[in-house]
Parts: sequence; C-alpha cells; structure tokens
Amino acid sequence: MRRSSVGIVLRKELLDGRRDKRAILSALLFPLGLPLFVYFVLNAIVDISKDLEEIELPIVGAENAPALIDWLEQRGVKLTSVEGDPIEAVKSKSRDLVLVIPEDFQSRFAQSRSASVELINDGSRTSSRAEVNKVRSLLNGYSTEIGALRLVSRGISPEIVRSVTVENIEVASKQQISARALNFIPMYVVMAAFICGMGVAIDSTAGERERSTLEALLLNPVERSAIVIGKWLAASLFAAVGVVLTMATCLLVLQRVPLEEIGLSLHVGTREMVGMLAAVLPLAFMATGLQVLLGTFARSFKDAQSYIGFLILIPVIPGMMSTFYPIKSAGWMNFVPALGQHVLLMDVLGGKAPPIWGFVAAGTTALIVGFACVRLTAHLFRKERIVFSH
Repeated sequence: MRRSSVGIVLRKELLDGRRDKRAILSALLFPLGLPLFVYFVLNAIVDISKDLEEIELPIVGAENAPALIDWLEQRGVKLTSVEGDPIEAVKSKSRDLVLVIPEDFQSRFAQSRSASVELINDGSRTSSRAEVNKVRSLLNGYSTEIGALRLVSRGISPEIVRSVTVENIEVASKQQISARALNFIPMYVVMAAFICGMGVAIDSTAGERERSTLEALLLNPVERSAIVIGKWLAASLFAAVGVVLTMATCLLVLQRVPLEEIGLSLHVGTREMVGMLAAVLPLAFMATGLQVLLGTFARSFKDAQSYIGFLILIPVIPGMMSTFYPIKSAGWMNFVPALGQHVLLMDVLGGKAPPIWGFVAAGTTALIVGFACVRLTAHLFRKERIVFSH
C-alpha cells in the first residue's frame, strides 16, 4: 500500500510540476541559460587573446626612437600616429593607451644612459588592462635586451646581473591545469542540484499550503511519510534532470570553444562523464530534501523562496574557495556534502581517477542527509500547528 501511495503522490507532483511554469523555468533556465553565458565569456577571452597577438599601439614621437620602433614592428606590433594631446585622447576614450617617446630619448640612449618613455593609460578601464600589460611587457623585454647588449659590448657577461635564474618545471598535466582554470564548471554543476528542483519542492509544500490544498491531501488515509517521499522524489527527479542537462550543456560549450588558443585543453570522455554524474546526482536528493523541509515552515511560496535562497550558499562556498584558495584534496572532504562533490568533480576533470570509496562516501553522506530531512518533514506533517498554520 505504501509503495502505491508513494507512486500516486509522485505522479501527482510530477504532473503539477509539469504544469507549473515557475518549476519548469527554474529547472530549465539554469542548465540552458548559464552555459550560454559561459560560451560567450570564454569566446570573449579567446578574442582578447587573439587581439593581443596583433596589438595596435598609438605612439607619439616615433622618430625619436627608430631602433625601438623597428624592434616593436618585428614583434607584430602595429604602430599608429596620434593627433593632438595624447592625455586627452585617453581621457576621451578615443584611445585605450598611447606611448609617448620624448625628444631626448635618442641622445640619452646613445650615451648608454637610462631613457624613459611614457605609457599613458586609464587604469579604471578594465577592457584595456590586458593590452597595457602586453605593451609594458614588450618594453621591459626591450630594456632587458638592450641592457644585455651594452654589457656584452664592454666585455661583461650579462649573467653577472642575474645572480639567480628560475627554471619552471611544471609537473601538472595540461588536463589538470585546464581543470583548475575552468573550476567554475564543477560549481555550476553542483549548483544545478540545488536550483533545478527548487520550484517543485517549494510548490509541493509552501505552494500547496498557500492554495489550501495541502490539508485536503493530508485528509486521505495515507501515511505522512508516503506523501513526503512522493513529493521529495518528484523534486529530486527535476533536480537530477537539471544536473544532467547542466553538465551536458557545459561540456558541449567547452567543445565548441577553441580552448587551445588560450593554452587550455580539456578532454571529457564517457568515463569522466559517468564519474561526474556519480559524484553529483546523490546531492540532488539531499538538496531537495532540505528544500522540502524548509518549505514546510514557510507560509507562502514567496516566504519559501527567501528561506531556501540561503541554501545556494552551500555549493557556492566550495567553488569560491577553490577560486581564491586552491583546495588540496583530502579524504575527509568526501564526507562533507557539496565540498566532496566539488573535489571529486575537479579530480575527474583533471584526469585523475578518485578511489571508488570517495564516490561511495560522498553519495552516501548526501543520501543520508536527504533522507533524514524527509523523515523530519514527515514528522512535522503529523503536527497540526505546522500543517494548518497560515
């Protein structure tokens, strides 16, 4: 009887969820809309990288440093002239930056003295920051090269001014480096477990209370636990579908973006996809369990949204931590919901093969928390002050 009751409630909630525009919107908007945003952002980064390969540099006083001009042109820099005041040109945003070479540059250069140039830019404009850094790097490279040539002309080895040289030996694979650079993808996949089933979870608890249909449902001779499990499974199904869609669309977007042009390479095969799903899908049951529980205390759909909105912090915190402070994988993390899933996803994307017990621990912990929330919600449904309070 209990199994059939759970199935009846499950079908009823799925039908209501399919008819509810808010539930459909929350289940589809995130997995379909967010990857499009990622696609445009990554393509913008690729375009910026391409622009830096063919940089255009406005310059004033080019005739004062012919050797520097030739050196810049040999490195693919396109030089253009500037009419009028260069400072006003940057302030008026007609130019992103301007290089000014003073008249005494050549004379000081010929005397082997330090010759200065002015790089005029607006530090508040983030759009030109990469271009400014590129030009500054080129000028520093020219200065280093000329300094070395001056030492050689005097019979002095340039190495005398380099007491220590650092040789970088990278032990991480290109796949691991790419996974670290794209660490927002695991955060988005984990967030989908909390967002895509939210509409159904709220509507089946606070929404039904607001419409005064929850009392009529509870008048049926059905165990409270069967009703709650049916609602929980319906919301979990929406969340699980959202997780799969988010992961699939994000990986599809990454395949469409030319990551190789910015030094990244990410290969995700069937084994990696199965590993990612095994890590995150149990979290969908925990997320909806928490949402159903919190929705029980809310008196309206709007109240429930304000309560449950704080749950989004659960997947966001590990993602932000890994962005600003790289997380070193440890065994105990697998027992922490959301954190364990984030670490497992990072390992899978990085080409590592986490131990099976890590997936078991992360999945079991999430399911235990979710089922505990369901049991507590069923207990609350037996209390009149919870069910009939408005």
